[in-house]
Amino acid sequence: MAANLLLLQGVGFEDRLTWNAPSWSISAEFFAYLLFAGVVFVAGARAWIWFVAAAVTAPLFLLGFSTHHMDVSYDFGFIRCLYGFSLGALLAWFQHDSIAGARQVLVANGPRLSWTLAEIVMVAVIVLFVSLAGDNDAGIAAPLVFALALFLFAHEGGWISALLRTPFMLTLGALSYSIYMVHIFVQARLINVAGLVERKLGLGLIGDIVLRGEPATGFGASWTGTVTIVVMLAATIAASWVTWHLGRNACNGLVSPVVEAHLTHIAGQPRVHVAQK
Repeated sequence: MAANLLLLQGVGFEDRLTWNAPSWSISAEFFAYLLFAGVVFVAGARAWIWFVAAAVTAPLFLLGFSTHHMDVSYDFGFIRCLYGFSLGALLAWFQHDSIAGARQVLVANGPRLSWTLAEIVMVAVIVLFVSLAGDNDAGIAAPLVFALALFLFAHEGGWISALLRTPFMLTLGALSYSIYMVHIFVQARLINVAGLVERKLGLGLIGDIVLRGEPATGFGASWTGTVTIVVMLAATIAASWVTWHLGRNACNGLVSPVVEAHLTHIAGQPRVHVAQK
């Protein structure tokens, strides 16, 4: 039943914003990329100072002004994006080379027990954090928790990392953004279909609940509802595979020549370690 409640289609403030609520993040990320490029272009080797400033002030801003804690989109979504993006940029800025070197050694020697235990603890911390901090101000610490998880798993030193490197998991990773972008649309359409079947056959596929204080409609808690969730997951992955391939093929023809030309130009030039200057 708990798993079913995690996969419900609500009609909260984000869902009323557009036909596909997660799309808000594209615009937030687009402007974050532009700002990142501008800061690096202007500040150069000192750009990290600006990322530290964003990573410190953004959570304070959300604590002071957000009425939905970390669950912001059309209102303070850009601030939320800068918060997480800045932490990721700082992690890459100062740890990229050390992580890459350590990962080569760890992968060559195979998974280690100490790293496996650390990964298990990290997964437990994430599950506990998400369970306790989803509807309060503690949730604003989410980017910090996930930055720590990213640092740990980027080393790929344990058995969980080895599992995540299997072909199936790598495919899911490649599809992950497409899954994020289509999952609510696919889920909503399946709920529409389940509602029609419900009225005809009365199988208990869907039901009305309250989610985050808002009325919501989702898949039921019976075995039929569980089967419907499995179908929804499969349909989401299938739709994501289609959109990912269509998007990749469409963009490759436009972007690849430019990127390849740029990479060819810089291939023979030494790498600049701006974080060490």
